Amino acid sequence: MKRIFSIFLTLVVIVAVILATLYLATQCLLPGVCTNKPSFTATTLLTKIQSLSSLTTTRYTYSTIVTTESDMPDWLKALYGQKQIMVAVGYITAGIDMKQAQAAQNGDALNLTLPAPTLQDCILDEGKTYIAALDKGLFAPSSPTLDQESRRFAVQQLRQSAVNGDILTQAQTQAQTAITDFINLVGVPNVQVTFSPADPNVPLPASCA
Repeated sequence: MKRIFSIFLTLVVIVAVILATLYLATQCLLPGVCTNKPSFTATTLLTKIQSLSSLTTTRYTYSTIVTTESDMPDWLKALYGQKQIMVAVGYITAGIDMKQAQAAQNGDALNLTLPAPTLQDCILDEGKTYIAALDKGLFAPSSPTLDQESRRFAVQQLRQSAVNGDILTQAQTQAQTAITDFINLVGVPNVQVTFSPADPNVPLPASCA
């Protein structure tokens, strides 16, 4: 009788262990064992990617010297002319608008297409930008327009320096790395990341115009 009870108890323990193992496997709680693997679709991937909103990937600081002077005949400059020399320091950011991302499914593989990187901000650092020299004619009035023109031209110069320095290429490289790390972190398998070609006619942000 005791032997039969011992065998019965052993069977109960074995069944209990099997059931517990199956439960843990379905809950993905056992390392290396998961019978209920999450399913990822193009829609799922796109939702996760678009939650990043705007991904700023590159920021560079630039400086330039801007000389602005009144447009008038030379013989009037001594009386009414103005000449301003500004040392302009600012930063340019470039990145990806994740809301424009697109995803497609090809069997078990997912294809993620990201928009080309664009300039996002062109900002003068007011704490470091200053007027190095200001020459005014004898009867020249104060001209806030001259200062505004200097700042606007400075922003254009900083923007061009950033573009010439391949800031957009750097932004795409860093975005590729950041997106790949993010995809690995959320556990989406088999994702191919590509970028749309750059559009030369894309409008500039207001701060870079």
